[in-house]
Amino acid sequence: MNQIASIGRLLVVGLISAVVVMLIGSNRSDATQAPAAEKSAVAVVNLEKTFNGLEEWVAVEAMLMDMGAKLEDEAARRREEVEGLLADTEDYPVGSEKYKDAERRYEMAALEFQAYVAMHQGRRMEYNDTQIRSIYEKIKDAANTMADERGLDLILVDDSVVPIPEDTQDILAQISSRRVLFAREQLDITNALIAEMNTAYRAGGS
Repeated sequence: MNQIASIGRLLVVGLISAVVVMLIGSNRSDATQAPAAEKSAVAVVNLEKTFNGLEEWVAVEAMLMDMGAKLEDEAARRREEVEGLLADTEDYPVGSEKYKDAERRYEMAALEFQAYVAMHQGRRMEYNDTQIRSIYEKIKDAANTMADERGLDLILVDDSVVPIPEDTQDILAQISSRRVLFAREQLDITNALIAEMNTAYRAGGS
């Protein structure tokens, strides 16, 4: 009986050893088939700081201010004309032909004034949107070039630097829209990106 028990124990130990060997072999096989991913070189960019630091964007803002000033001047002149036509209606008895003619001139001038302001505000907004899109595409191209030069695999917009507004109505939406929780200062290439883009802008005959 003792001999049979010993044989049983040997069989159990052998079975356990075989299972361990199989598991180790399986782990080694998995490690061979799925090697650990190589580390990626990552950088971040403060997009708002980039825009504000670009000489091209400064030029766009100056153009927008000039367009706004001209619009205000012309609108003020046209407003005075409309007010003058409104005052003309007071020179005639209400309901008379001259009063009706003066009223029609006033109404036509008022409509033209409104159309002028709406049209030029629309043009200004369209110019603003077009320039923002254009500069954003240039930022992407410059970031791509910098990534090739520096061996970077990924460049993220660092939205962690933008505070969540205190009066936000949907805090969860604000949080879920963020992509970067933390980035070390050494990863920030914003200043270098601005410098390269400004150099290219000057070289392009700004």
